[in-house]
Amino acid sequence: MKTTLLFFALAFVMVSCGFNDDITKKDSPTTGKISLFYDEGITLHINNQINTFKTTYTYADITLKCTNEKLAVEALFNDSAKVIAISRTLSKEELDKFKQKNISVNTSVVAQDAIAIIVNKNFPDSLISLEKLKALLSGNDSLYVKNKHIKVIFDNQNSGSARQLKDSLLGLNVSFGKNCSASETTPQLVKAISETTLSIGVCDYAWFSDKDDLNTKEFLKTVKILAVSKSDNQTAYMPDQSNIATFDYPLLRNICIIRRSSEFTLGKGIETFIAGPIGQLMFLKQGLPPHRQEERLIEIDMTPLK
Repeated sequence: MKTTLLFFALAFVMVSCGFNDDITKKDSPTTGKISLFYDEGITLHINNQINTFKTTYTYADITLKCTNEKLAVEALFNDSAKVIAISRTLSKEELDKFKQKNISVNTSVVAQDAIAIIVNKNFPDSLISLEKLKALLSGNDSLYVKNKHIKVIFDNQNSGSARQLKDSLLGLNVSFGKNCSASETTPQLVKAISETTLSIGVCDYAWFSDKDDLNTKEFLKTVKILAVSKSDNQTAYMPDQSNIATFDYPLLRNICIIRRSSEFTLGKGIETFIAGPIGQLMFLKQGLPPHRQEERLIEIDMTPLK
């Protein structure tokens, strides 16, 4: 924490010594102009983090671009973005591609997250196993109601949620079944699920983690989240802050900040802020386990009462 405070204090001193008319042109951890691309699934948290950063450091000109995981990585590679926020680290193939172009990147895991399985309020079950989910993704769409077909809808065809389930449950050489389709955004997905009883939605839990958020409250009026188990005979867990932090919920993921490596830049400042005490506390208050828990020392007086 001392290192983080010293980092921003030094940046503030250097900025204070400059001239205000040129201050937004200076690329420092608290000033300059930058574009940040992020996966649509983590919209709520990234918007809150960056809005807080910009309120604190008013000479930081940050343009947010909501996209999908695939396009965010491409933007970082093509230098359309200096910083991206997605739900995974870069793959070996991606890192090799960056290395071939002599592009150095830095990755920070800043929070824990999960994939949520959402259904209509009238869906005939409250839980699902990974075995059943795999079967549904493969095209076996009549598991719950005989002669009734279940649709699986993703938040976006290039989202991190779709990619992760394909990699972890189906494998690289297996395609999604014909019952699988994709929306364009999570709000559109929620609307589609709320209007179709026999449908299952796949999206980022980060959309539902902050129970005080007005959009989250509206979403949960029309859909419900399924508990998930590793197999049919094991305990099913809801995606929530506790079950994610203890690794009991099986569909886990991270939120990562990935930037082009250069130290005294606005991109570095954003990464440091989100990974620092304020950013970590924001994740905690908004329902996600932060990557780094601050230590709390509590002194207990064990003196017997008289």
